[in-house]
Amino acid sequence: MKLLAALQKEARKLTKAKASLERQLNAISAAVKAFGSTLAADSANGRKKRKRHMSASAKARIAKAQRRRWAKIHAAKKTG
Repeated sequence: MKLLAALQKEARKLTKAKASLERQLNAISAAVKAFGSTLAADSANGRKKRKRHMSASAKARIAKAQRRRWAKIHAAKKTG
């Protein structure tokens, strides 16, 4: 009888240890998932996303077009 009681006691210990390890594994999985989503947003195929830079000529073209639009609006206000 003592042997059976000792085995049952060890089985309970192992069950508690298993439950504890499962909780730890769930916590680690949640952390990996959280970090994975932020890292996936910051990287494309394992590389950091680059900021897009506009060339000086592109900026100049955009500025020139905007000045033309403003001039058209201001001319319409003066005549109207």
